[in-house]
Amino acid sequence: MNKHLATTLLALAAMLPLGTALAQEHHHHHRFAPDVDAFHAVLAPVWHAQPGEARAQDACAKAGRMASLAADIRSTDAAALRTAIAALQATCAGKPAGVDGALYEVHEEFHRLIEHRPAK
Repeated sequence: MNKHLATTLLALAAMLPLGTALAQEHHHHHRFAPDVDAFHAVLAPVWHAQPGEARAQDACAKAGRMASLAADIRSTDAAALRTAIAALQATCAGKPAGVDGALYEVHEEFHRLIEHRPAK
């Protein structure tokens, strides 16, 4: 192995723990109420997955659980989030090609909920 390649590989290997720590910090720094955190635990992996058919199928498969968890949110007003999830469920049942857009709306409503921004 040439010296330049070996040096590059060593540098990349040394940076891996930093990248992992940054990724963990990004996804674990939230301090939500327990009911909101339970919902976030289901939404986050779906939302952060690569967009495409697999993510859309996962979103549809988990939409019922999202609806249940959103219904259980008592620490803040989750009405708009519940409406967005109902739209996601309807999209899953009728127009699967629109799932990414419906999931986007669920994500946006979740952020409005946690940031206390008024709905559109």
